[in-house]
Amino acid sequence: MTREEQITAALELLPPQPPDRDECLHDVGVALDSVEFGAAAARSFRVAGSKEGRGKLQSYLAALRRVKIAYGALDPVIRPWFSLPQADIDREIVIAADFLARPSRRSGGSDASRNKAAVRVACDLLGWWDRKVTCTRGGEWAQLAAILAGDQDLDLFDHMCELKGSPAPILMKVRDANGSILKIACRPTGTQKAGS
Repeated sequence: MTREEQITAALELLPPQPPDRDECLHDVGVALDSVEFGAAAARSFRVAGSKEGRGKLQSYLAALRRVKIAYGALDPVIRPWFSLPQADIDREIVIAADFLARPSRRSGGSDASRNKAAVRVACDLLGWWDRKVTCTRGGEWAQLAAILAGDQDLDLFDHMCELKGSPAPILMKVRDANGSILKIACRPTGTQKAGS
């Protein structure tokens, strides 16, 4: 499905009242962007946790540490001519070390990152529009998740069941006293669960 087809299908599933159409259209766009971001992040962590990815990260971290030592050994008079600030090197070292600190994952299996992200985001989007989130095959949650994943024929029931039991935070809209949306924020874990 193209992005336009996804938006059209989502609006048909969540038919907003005319005054709310623009807000719903915006929310569907945010949801689609969130699926992309979530899927990309999950793939990044999956690759970084693989044997090959960990090996390359270890090499990168070692090289960064050598650069830090070499940069620190430069005479302070010469350093301004180079555009690699110490803070950038330290930041890269922290990021690489954080990736390496994550536990390794089992290899094999398919990459379900997009589908899992779509299930999570569909749950959030339904909540934003005060729709009941029920874990049923063919239900609104299943249909919306398949739309956000980009394939309306997908069966995402297993991912829905997995998410229903997880304590992951749910995104919510934060509004001011006039009802205007201020931001989208995380609701603390345990305040609402999918399907409750």
